[in-house]
Amino acid sequence: MVAVGSLVSALAAQAQEKPQASPHIQTALTFLTAWGNQRWDELKTVAAVQVTVKVGDKAFTLEPAAQKAEVALVFPFRGLSTVRQDEKVKGVTVEELGLKVGDSETRGPGSITLKEQDGQYWVTEVSTGAAPPGEKK
Repeated sequence: MVAVGSLVSALAAQAQEKPQASPHIQTALTFLTAWGNQRWDELKTVAAVQVTVKVGDKAFTLEPAAQKAEVALVFPFRGLSTVRQDEKVKGVTVEELGLKVGDSETRGPGSITLKEQDGQYWVTEVSTGAAPPGEKK
């Protein structure tokens, strides 16, 4: 009876564990949370040396090693989905992404471009189609 109780306990614990996200989704999630919290060392583990951040038709840079960001991520973000081309992961869409340039904040759908190298995904670009408030798209 003890063996059955142990088995039930082990199965219950296993059922409560959250499933591990796929590597590209985990990379996007780590990137967004590290960027939003300005955890530069963590950001360097998933970001290219220089990440282009496009807000509407304007381009900005994010340089984790230099701890430099011309654009800030504004929490919360939600809705990560995989983008594939010819069955290869190319990026992740974000259903709602908030970005702040200076005093202007914009919120809307966005995308994260990934590059796979030696089995690891790296963020190379973030973009949102929304122009900062007060600017024509």
